[in-house]
Amino acid sequence: MAVTVMIYGASDDLVEVEGKIDGADEFSYSNGTWKGVLEAPTGETALVFVDYRDNGFWTVILTPFEEDYEFDWPVKYAVVDANCRYSITATVEVPEGTTFKSLSNADEDEDY
Repeated sequence: MAVTVMIYGASDDLVEVEGKIDGADEFSYSNGTWKGVLEAPTGETALVFVDYRDNGFWTVILTPFEEDYEFDWPVKYAVVDANCRYSITATVEVPEGTTFKSLSNADEDEDY
């Protein structure tokens, strides 16, 4: 069964990861490109990049973790007013049991 996860920037210093997965949360961040990782129980792994642009708009992208990693999850990008009108929202369908980890916050371990 798939779980819906939404990722977007909010205000000028927050990254939101919403969904019923371990690690989904609101992250305070305002310095460059914020990074996180989605990891499914099957081993599929995606890096998440969220960047606050000079024009006041957030960009969000999901990409394979590295060359030999793949993920086969539907991802949609849209500006969704319900979340934040100045951010792209990435909506991704991940397998049940997928976890999320911030790679950018000081209180997180950076072992990826």
